[in-house]
Amino acid sequence: MPYRFDLHVRLEAVHTQFDLRAVGDALRAKVNDPVWFLGRQWQLGEHRGRDAASPALVHLTVTETPVTGPTPAPDDDPRVTPPEAIIESEPEQWWTIGRRVRVGRALRAAVPADRRRDPALLLGRLGAPYEQLNGKVLDGLALYRARVPLGLGPALFTAEGVPLTEPTDDWQPAELAYTASFAAGPVTLTIPRHDGGDVDWYSATAKGPNPPAPSPAAVRTSYPTRVSYDGAPNPRWWQIEDHRHDPGAVAPHRTQLAALMLIHVTASHGDDWFTAPVVSPTGTLVAVTGMQVEDAMGLTTTCRPADGWSMFHLSGRRAGEVLLWPTVANPLTAAVPLDEVLLGVDEDANVLWAIEQRVDGIELVEPPAPSPDGPGPAGELTLAEAPAGQVVATAARRYRYLPSTTVPHLWHPYLLSDAGNVRRFVQGRLADLTVRPIEPRPGPTSRLLRDPAAGSSDPVHHLAPAAVPRAGIHLDRRYVLGRRTDGRPVLWVQRRRTPLSGAPASLLRFDVLEELPEISP
Repeated sequence: MPYRFDLHVRLEAVHTQFDLRAVGDALRAKVNDPVWFLGRQWQLGEHRGRDAASPALVHLTVTETPVTGPTPAPDDDPRVTPPEAIIESEPEQWWTIGRRVRVGRALRAAVPADRRRDPALLLGRLGAPYEQLNGKVLDGLALYRARVPLGLGPALFTAEGVPLTEPTDDWQPAELAYTASFAAGPVTLTIPRHDGGDVDWYSATAKGPNPPAPSPAAVRTSYPTRVSYDGAPNPRWWQIEDHRHDPGAVAPHRTQLAALMLIHVTASHGDDWFTAPVVSPTGTLVAVTGMQVEDAMGLTTTCRPADGWSMFHLSGRRAGEVLLWPTVANPLTAAVPLDEVLLGVDEDANVLWAIEQRVDGIELVEPPAPSPDGPGPAGELTLAEAPAGQVVATAARRYRYLPSTTVPHLWHPYLLSDAGNVRRFVQGRLADLTVRPIEPRPGPTSRLLRDPAAGSSDPVHHLAPAAVPRAGIHLDRRYVLGRRTDGRPVLWVQRRRTPLSGAPASLLRFDVLEELPEISP
């Protein structure tokens, strides 16, 4: 373990005049009552004569239980890979656009000649700046999915670095959150309702035997350092302090006993607190069973482990147990998401709307509205033109019946259902009832609005009512790049949910009478 030396620079005022009689009485600091100093020393306990030296070494007796991931693969080892990458990983996340192009070109010779121009095996739906590859280059991901019909052996993909196993998908489509489990010996660590982002010791809930199973004890030695925080008194008497941080500047009410005690401890005993790191391997559940403090005078003091209260208490475990995660530090998050979806309950229409804004890196645009005369030439939709002439205000009013008002094509409804004694929002399809024949609109294409485990008799996607708050949520998928504890980079796709300031409103109305104005030529 390398040593660390902290160097501090202190600024002090230096006077060129050393004759206190020449600078006045303000700097003489006359003492008219020396007994007051003796009384103050007695109040602070300076007359007790204790040899209380500063701590120099801390010896912790600990038992360390390694945390194991969902699979024995190295990428799922919590001692090496950050837990964010393990929990948030999704299948086929290895296939970036560059890897899809590289593998497609490398395996072009192995693909049968009559299938090399198959549109299903070519790249498609790529946005800028990759749109020139659409329909021209073989898609490595499509070849991997169709490797059995094409007769492509696993060795061809292994030679290109394609992983043999896909990561476990811990995303819960009905809850719109992650739920993952780890094991630390007989103890089960559960990460409930993870919304994406940082994972730390407080994210886990433990369940298992308490105390843990016996394991060989180890002694970890560390160097304690003084606790420092804004507003803490400096350890030296004449050291200049920062006046911008003063915990006692705002005096609490006398009934707030806890705040008064905190200010008292901060102001009078702030320099008596020390911290010592637990130098145990990452990805372990550490139980502290004993502690010895060796001070600068060579004296050793035995301290009891924490019992009943701990600042880093893990839910479901004793106060003396700590979970050490190798959390990712300063990850690089893609500025442009792969998928972006808004969800919210429209109280007026009694419908939950899912609005697709971006899918697979392509920003979706609402198609042009059709004209009243129907599709234009070559099946293309044309915009409705304003009628020529003026509206006759004295004419008799005429109306036409509309089953419902229009809804944008990128809005997908979820209707409340109680099928199977389970209350949930079930994904539906919209249809234009003014056009014959009536055909449902295309459904959503984002994988955020699909359930991979849904069968033929199950809905494509359903949501628990508690998963979407009243104000709505924002879902996105984006690449995140971090580093493992061995220095190697790790890339994964993160799905994250954040709250909205207000739910989307569609202004949907049913059984509408639309007025048809009479136009004069």
